Amino acid sequence: MRVVSVTPAGRRRYMELLVTHLLRQRPLIAEHHWWLNTDVPADIAFVHETCRQHPDFFRVCEKPFDASKPHGDNIWKFFRDFAQPDTVYVRFDDDIVWMAPDAVERIVQARIDDRESLLVLGNIVNNSICTAAHQRAGLIPSVTQTVNSECSDEVGWKNPITARKVHQAFLSDLTLGQQQRWTEVEIPLGLGQRFSINVISWLGETMAQIPELPDDEIDEEPFLTQELPQRLNRPNTVCSEALFAHFAFWPQRPYLDWTSSDLLEQYRAAAQLQPIPTISNLGYMGRDLTWRLSKPARKLHRSLAKRMA
Repeated sequence: MRVVSVTPAGRRRYMELLVTHLLRQRPLIAEHHWWLNTDVPADIAFVHETCRQHPDFFRVCEKPFDASKPHGDNIWKFFRDFAQPDTVYVRFDDDIVWMAPDAVERIVQARIDDRESLLVLGNIVNNSICTAAHQRAGLIPSVTQTVNSECSDEVGWKNPITARKVHQAFLSDLTLGQQQRWTEVEIPLGLGQRFSINVISWLGETMAQIPELPDDEIDEEPFLTQELPQRLNRPNTVCSEALFAHFAFWPQRPYLDWTSSDLLEQYRAAAQLQPIPTISNLGYMGRDLTWRLSKPARKLHRSLAKRMA
C-alpha cells in the first residue's frame, strides 16, 4: 500500500527539523505534500525551496488562504485531494520536532492492520491527552499539577510551563536512550472524544466516502475526532508505539518561543543524530524573568492593537 504524508505549512523554524526527519523516512513515504497554509513570505519561500531541492519527494499543494478564518477552516479543503484508494495518509503538524526512527512505520502498520478505527493517532509528547497518560505512568514527575485527559486541559494544553517540563523530561530520557518507556503507555480514547490531531493517519478510501469532503467550511479537528466517530460509530485509536514530539499549542507558543530556544537546539541536535547538548538553565531563567517583567507592556500592546483593528 502506498504511503503519502502531508503537513499544513507552516513555520520555518519548526519545519527545518521536520524536514530532516521526513527525508530519513523516504524508504517508506512515497512523497510528502506541504498544504500551504500561511501568508508569511519567508515561510512560503522555505516550502518552495524544499521542493526545489528534493523535487521527487516534496510537493506543494496550494489553495486560497484566508487569514481571517479559524485555522482549521483553512485546512479541511486540502483533504479532498488526499483520498485515493490503496493509500495510507499520515498528517504531521508543522511543529513535530522529533519522531522515533520507527514511528512512521509503526503508525502506518497500525493503520493497515486496523480497518475499524476512523483515525489512527500518534503518541505525542506535549499533547494534553497523551500527557495525562504519561503523567499517570510517572514519566513527568516535575509536573505536579494534575493533567486531565481532556483535549484542551488547562494544565496539559494551555500551560506553557507544563509544556517545557514535559519536553525536558522527554529530552532527558532521549539523552539516556530511555525514550522507549514513553511508548509503553496505554492511551485510551472514548468514542467521539476530542483529540489534538498533531499526527494522524487515515485510509484514502475512508476519506473518499465522507459526504462533507467537498465542503470548505469545516473545522477539521472537532469534525474528525468528535462528530464523525460518533456518527459512523468508528472510534479513533492512539498507537502508543508511534512516538512523536510536538513543540507547542498556540497558548503555549509565545512563552516557549520567547524563553525556550534551548529546547529547539536540543531537538535539532537529535534530528541531526548528534549528541543532545546539556544546556544550562541559567539562560532560560533570564529569559523567563524578562518575559514576566515585560507582561504589562505586552498587554498594553495587545490592547492598542485591538483598538486600532
